[in-house]
Amino acid sequence: MTDDYVELFLKWTADGEAPQVQTWLEKNGLSTMRMKHGLLITGSLQQIETVFGVSLKNKQPPIELPIPQELAVHVAAITLPRPRSYHD
Repeated sequence: MTDDYVELFLKWTADGEAPQVQTWLEKNGLSTMRMKHGLLITGSLQQIETVFGVSLKNKQPPIELPIPQELAVHVAAITLPRPRSYHD
C-alpha cells in the first residue's frame, strides 16, 4: 500500500444502522458516507492505522480490520477492499 488515502467499507450487524458508530468514527478524524448496508469510511493511511491499531504497510487488500470494542455491537465487518481494476 503506497497511497496515503484509504477507503474502507463498514457493514452493519443484522440490527442495522447505528448513528453512534458514524459519530465515533468522525470524532476520531475519519470521514464517513452512508451506504445501503453500512458506511464508506475514508481517511489518510496514518489515520486509519491509528484509529484501528493496525499497520497496513506491505499488506495487500482485501484486508479485514479489527473492530474497535466501542463499535463491536453494531458492526459486522470493516474491510479494506481490493482496488478496482479498470483494465482487463
